[in-house]
Amino acid sequence: MSKSKWYGIGIIASLIAILISSYFMLGGQVEAATKAVIKEGDAYVISFKQALKKDSLTNGMIVVKDASGKELKQQALVLDETRKTLTVSGLPVGTYTITVKKDAYEKTSKLLGNEEFTVQLVGKIDKISSEKDLKTYFENYLATEQAASSIEREGMATTEDSKSESMADNSAMGSGGGEFSSTNNQVEGIEEGDITVTDGQYIYTLVDNRIIIVDAKDLKVVKRLVVKKDVYPTQLMLHDQTLIVAYAEYVQTQKEPYYDGKSVTKVAFYDVSDAKNPALIREVGHDGDIVNIRKSGNYLYVVSSRTPSYWILPENPNVELRPSTYDGDGEQLLPFDKIRVLPENPAPNYLIVSAIDVSKAKTAKWNTQSFLGNRGQLYMSPKAIYIASMNYNWLPFTSGAIEERSLVDSTTNIVLPKQENETTIYKITIDKTSISMDAQGKVKGSVLNQFSMDEHNGYLRIATTEGSAWGTEANSKNHLIILDSKLKQVGAVNDLAKGERIYSARFMGDKAYLVTFKETDPLFVIDTKNPKAPKVLGELKIPGFSNYLHPIGENHLLGIGYDTELRMDENSKEPFVVTKGMKLSLFNVTNLNKPVEQQAVIIGGLGTYSSVNYDHKALFRDSRNDLFGFPITVYKETDEEGRLKYEGTGAHIYKVTSSGITLTGELMELARPGEQYEDSYNTVQRLLYIDNELYTVSRSKITSYDGKTFKKQQMVGF
Repeated sequence: MSKSKWYGIGIIASLIAILISSYFMLGGQVEAATKAVIKEGDAYVISFKQALKKDSLTNGMIVVKDASGKELKQQALVLDETRKTLTVSGLPVGTYTITVKKDAYEKTSKLLGNEEFTVQLVGKIDKISSEKDLKTYFENYLATEQAASSIEREGMATTEDSKSESMADNSAMGSGGGEFSSTNNQVEGIEEGDITVTDGQYIYTLVDNRIIIVDAKDLKVVKRLVVKKDVYPTQLMLHDQTLIVAYAEYVQTQKEPYYDGKSVTKVAFYDVSDAKNPALIREVGHDGDIVNIRKSGNYLYVVSSRTPSYWILPENPNVELRPSTYDGDGEQLLPFDKIRVLPENPAPNYLIVSAIDVSKAKTAKWNTQSFLGNRGQLYMSPKAIYIASMNYNWLPFTSGAIEERSLVDSTTNIVLPKQENETTIYKITIDKTSISMDAQGKVKGSVLNQFSMDEHNGYLRIATTEGSAWGTEANSKNHLIILDSKLKQVGAVNDLAKGERIYSARFMGDKAYLVTFKETDPLFVIDTKNPKAPKVLGELKIPGFSNYLHPIGENHLLGIGYDTELRMDENSKEPFVVTKGMKLSLFNVTNLNKPVEQQAVIIGGLGTYSSVNYDHKALFRDSRNDLFGFPITVYKETDEEGRLKYEGTGAHIYKVTSSGITLTGELMELARPGEQYEDSYNTVQRLLYIDNELYTVSRSKITSYDGKTFKKQQMVGF
């Protein structure tokens, strides 16, 4: 376990111990951390189990003193109408002691004594222009982290800062001159990285630390390309005759007196005009764990997240906090003017975005910008990259003094209801290689994945789930929120399917389709034509749920997910849901007010799975023949309770039109006698086509089939 994780665990354990002891020593009357570090402009809140006296602010029963012992004026204190919440605000940078005397309570008790709180206010760093600014930023965060752990995890004091449309074309023309499949991208014209790609002549696929290049016509391996010995590529792209390889590399920064290192995101460009002999053109990168890569036209965008080792600042004040960029063997620290502090978000990690013109990969500028903020789900439109960063407020520890925790608006000192989770959205405008932070906004709830977001006519539509859908106190609700170009909310449909959560979302034109689930699968049809007044048009409830929705023409959706069954627990007599086999649903939304499940297909039984349920790139499409396919491993339940029988692994191909779903190809390797489960190296990861040939790709081999009869033809092992 890393030193940072041990450090975090130690803080939490210590704070819980302090909390328990403090609670009993104070008779359980106060909810506040006895020591807190907050940012300048924030408010410090103390909640009491019983009311204070009306004149407690003027009779000397509550006193605020600075570090020198000087008593401050009472303007820094505000008592709410219930006299159970005390807000301390408007203090300059410094350390203060707040004393609440035992006689301040309306009802006194022998158990009560004087209570003392220490609050340290640290200055805000809004702009990074020097090493000192950067170090102060992280030192402040390190100090506030302990207070935040107390506030967020223990339920004590609270502070608040004052301040697709359609799928990509299913076929393309390659160097071989024929038609071939492309990655199942979310947004037309925005290419996403994948583990297997083709140019119509060669197939490029990732297997462990190698890139296997296969001549599709002869079906033979022509090259096993290794970027570096200990490097494992994660994503591939093709741009004309350039192969783009994204990978992460771990770099050790020091050994003594402690071990430290960092992850670096890199991209290698190879000339594959002669695929048998790829030639490295250039290698570029920047610090951080890779979030994702996207390509629009000639321009590649690389996004990563980097958390420097700020927690060792007390031991090593000279620890490097700036991220680096890389070009070939050269490393360069990012200039301070390339680091921007995101407002309202003092997170200790960088969001790093780089862009390059791939058509000039050898000489083009590798342009990098960084933003001190959170990582999250990435959605990209033709003009912007959106990052949805989830912020969870944990509520496991409360003494019961207040029913609901609160936030304080530091401009009005009004106590507001505190949400369990919210999402901060960043809009990064892109123009070729120009990168700039354009807007920031917040919505209630959290997003499921990139399909929860969509830009349409200048507005961002985002689907979120607020609260928890599980446990005895399930309080979830779902929202469809619409934001303008500056990420200000203009409209919303709130509180959908209470007690459930979103399982999939899809946007088609001015319509939004949401699937929620707990015991049944409601499909919501939402009209967003008027962004200021979106409305639910129709709702359908059926068994099961869809993890992924794919447009079929203008009036149908293909849902891919699981069938479910409601069973009764023999002991508790309480109902519970069991996931059964995979389920394909053809939704007819011709009548938007009355969506219907036109057809359902169940595959296998309990234990059956496909990677398409969590990875949309695993979906095979051939629009020429209305074919859809995906990898699948099939299990079935036996007569013995709890026992599953492995049936086989491979892929299924279906013809899907507005008329229905028809199984046209079962490209399966059936279980051998005695085989109880699948070999992960043999499970299909991707399907693709080149002209009239269909290929399945696993980590151990590529197999070709006739694209019309689906008869097996050739196989090459790796």
